[in-house]
Amino acid sequence: MVKRGETPGKKLLIIGGGAVGMAVSTGATRHTSHDVTVISTDKHASYSQCGIPYVFSGDVPNFEQLIVKGPEFFKEMGIKVRLDTRVDSIDLDNRSIRIGKEQLAFDKLVIATGSTPSIPEHIENSTSLKNVFTLRTLSDGTQIGKVLDSAKDLVIIGAGSIGAEVAIATARSGIRTSLLNRSNTILSSSLDPDMAETVISYLEKEGVQVLTGHTPTSINGEDSVTSVTVNEIEIPADAVLISVGVTPDSALAAEAGIDIGPTGGILTNDRLQVMRNGNAIEDVFSGGECTQIYNFVTGKPMLSHLASTARRMAGVITDNLEGKDTCFGPVVNPWVAVIGDLQIGSVGITTAEAEKQGMKVISGIATGSTRAEYFPGAGKIFIKVLFHDRCLIGAQIISTTGTKERIDGLSLAIKRKQTIDELLEMETCYSPAVSTVQDPLLFAVKGAHRKMPKKGAR
Repeated sequence: MVKRGETPGKKLLIIGGGAVGMAVSTGATRHTSHDVTVISTDKHASYSQCGIPYVFSGDVPNFEQLIVKGPEFFKEMGIKVRLDTRVDSIDLDNRSIRIGKEQLAFDKLVIATGSTPSIPEHIENSTSLKNVFTLRTLSDGTQIGKVLDSAKDLVIIGAGSIGAEVAIATARSGIRTSLLNRSNTILSSSLDPDMAETVISYLEKEGVQVLTGHTPTSINGEDSVTSVTVNEIEIPADAVLISVGVTPDSALAAEAGIDIGPTGGILTNDRLQVMRNGNAIEDVFSGGECTQIYNFVTGKPMLSHLASTARRMAGVITDNLEGKDTCFGPVVNPWVAVIGDLQIGSVGITTAEAEKQGMKVISGIATGSTRAEYFPGAGKIFIKVLFHDRCLIGAQIISTTGTKERIDGLSLAIKRKQTIDELLEMETCYSPAVSTVQDPLLFAVKGAHRKMPKKGAR
């Protein structure tokens, strides 16, 4: 914030009020003298998207609890926040944006427009009936919550983490819930099919009807939805949640002449400065789900939908606005979700992604206990580790506790390109209240090691 007696700073415009946009706005205000304005199409700013399913489950009492910072906070900081406002165009040469007939000049610009929900074109009436939703914003969550208060049947199309998190929440609240997925598994971007089977079994025991390998053909009803047709069978539905993924919201950048990558995300250099005709634009940055980044394991372009990645990108952008020379490197994308009583995590790449890249994988799987089996509260833990050329490239864990901590550690192991031989020497701590004498992770590593060719063998 500019202090009394100081000359006002340069104008920083931020398009997008999500994790990147709001973090950059506060960081730049605290550490620079920029005059900051945030423009967002959302009706709310600074809230936890990831927390929305937990309002449906009752773990979070209401949607207001998800708001991290209210309007007064930003007003006191001197940050101008314009909500429910769409930027129509960006003029890079004249360093301005247009909102309707209004032109706003900028000295520096951050594009953090996020992503938009994908809508399957092959499903009839996917956008024309009432009570058919996507779930991206707090407003979406509020609308869905009102319908779920009286709903008896919910159909969720798409079994990624949001679909699965909502499914367990609604099934436990007494709503008959069907979870449909086009592929023959669930959580396929994070788990191999053999690991996903554990989650499917758990969801079914909790009352969720899981239908994999099924593609809905139509959503039915005259005004509001009444059913969903799958393989000529009608599944009753008072509400439908479409959660088949998202696409980067990069159209505004593309129309301004900014380079777009093969993922559909905005191209940047490692300082997160956008590119035009292959050249970086010094004072224009991009971060978040609209921005293409790179996978540490494969070296290939990718998009990340993790809030933790977004916050790291916001930090890099803020540093560079301060004049520091900070870079954002390739990611291993550590992910964790809590679905009912299960903590499910992954890091690196799956077997399917490795095979797609022509990488031969050797895996190890172990099942163990979260603590000494005689100790109250002991539960099962399932661990899978993936190696290529003796280096760790991926890991997947399903447990009732301790998943995040192990995934965090394995994230560092992948970044350091640790070999299976080094992981065999890993030391782990023990107390019967929190662990077994040997961590089940070691058994998974040993399982992979037994399949390894001896060093020097061809």
